[in-house]
Amino acid sequence: MKNPLKSFLSGFLVGMSTPITTQIDHLFRNEYAKLISYLTSKFGVSHMDCIEDAVQDALLKAMQLWSYNEIPNEPGKWLYRVSYNKVIDSLRRQSKTLMFNPEIMTNYLEEDYELEQSIEDPQLQMIFACCHPSISENDQIMLSLNLLCGFSIPEMSRVLLKKPEAIKKGLSRAKKQFKTKVDHLAVPSKTELPERLNTVLKVIYLLFTNGYNAYKGNELIKREVCEDAIRLAGLLHVNAHCSTPQLHALIALMCFNLSRFEARISPKGDLVAMENQNRQLWDRDLIQVGNKFILLANTTNGYSKFHLEAAIAREYALSSSYRTINWSAILAIYDVLIGQNQSATLTLNRLVVLSKVKGEQRALNELNLLDEKVHLTNHHYYSIKGDLEKKLQLPTYKISLEKAISLTQNEKEKAFLTQKL
Repeated sequence: MKNPLKSFLSGFLVGMSTPITTQIDHLFRNEYAKLISYLTSKFGVSHMDCIEDAVQDALLKAMQLWSYNEIPNEPGKWLYRVSYNKVIDSLRRQSKTLMFNPEIMTNYLEEDYELEQSIEDPQLQMIFACCHPSISENDQIMLSLNLLCGFSIPEMSRVLLKKPEAIKKGLSRAKKQFKTKVDHLAVPSKTELPERLNTVLKVIYLLFTNGYNAYKGNELIKREVCEDAIRLAGLLHVNAHCSTPQLHALIALMCFNLSRFEARISPKGDLVAMENQNRQLWDRDLIQVGNKFILLANTTNGYSKFHLEAAIAREYALSSSYRTINWSAILAIYDVLIGQNQSATLTLNRLVVLSKVKGEQRALNELNLLDEKVHLTNHHYYSIKGDLEKKLQLPTYKISLEKAISLTQNEKEKAFLTQKL
């Protein structure tokens, strides 16, 4: 399978080799977005529910067949053919007057179902289409994450910091708004691309975040998801209307974070804390690419969230050891970042850095003052709390870590927290 990430980075780096997994889980996540995009463009937004059902049925059928037989040479085209036929059958059942349409079938070419390495990429097209100005940005993001990035309700709940019930209601509302306010699926013109770009960048950022910190299961990181996010950003980079300092900062941020991939996971697949990571395993090539994009991201119009987060990631990446990390500089960046973006995740991450600069007691005091909404269902809150309490030799650390363990859905994270306990 061709590696789109390597194709993108080849312009900045020679000799990088990072093959994308061919496992069924990745295939389904990747193809789901493409199938939704293609079929919606063919049949229209009004049939979105029917299209979703058809794609899910096709994936279920594939899972049943491919568990016992080999995956076809062109699995995407196989899924497309099955999904397409299911949509046709469903539409015929819904309306007995719907007759066979030769024109539709003439346009049905499996050869069209290819991954284009340009702005014409169907997944990216659909993300721009979902980010329609007639619906709210929150609805745009939920639609994109669910339909095009394959996020489950729990995954969306985690990255958007909302309860699952609220996500379900919001997603249902977003789909209705999309079908009623967006007459047809249309990719914005080149001059209209920039006004939708900020929301598209947020979607790509959340896609990468979800891959970098897997929600549940036995994987801590889903590298193929992270690489897909970088691939989409790379397609934007080569488009003159989308290649902005914010985009460059986002690419730098993703490269810096992904560079630590191999060191974050032990040979047994367990989580490794940063202070115990083998820096020889850090991908210096990716750090080099990150540095190139940091330079491209330079701007006189103020720094975005992506600029500031990339600056933090760069401090970690460039330090020669854990002891030489410039915690004071990172804390200063976090203070500016939180001043721009009130976020529970950023607030908790800042407290970890604060403990390095001002001490564990200062960090714990500020942690205890946080709004109750921050920690009701946030296992990171209790993980950080337990870690601080343990370093301060407070017996309550056990209660905090047990609470964190009960709230996390990822088995590897549970094992990591249990080891701490």
